[in-house]
Amino acid sequence: MLGLHTRTAPSPDGGWTVVQRGPVRLWDQVEQAVRQWQAAGEPHQEGFGITISPVGQRVWLGTEAGPGWDLPI
Repeated sequence: MLGLHTRTAPSPDGGWTVVQRGPVRLWDQVEQAVRQWQAAGEPHQEGFGITISPVGQRVWLGTEAGPGWDLPI
């Protein structure tokens, strides 16, 4: 995606500073994905699958009918 930029840098207080530019808040999406992974019990990568069809892309856990997340196309 054109114009998309996310940068992280350590901040003096020990945390992180995040700068996001562009039409998509990429770091917010990363944080949301990590929270969802943690809520699912931090499953190993072997438990995930992906379905790609003409109407979209979906990552799922366990089975296609299990919990999943639609990916942007």
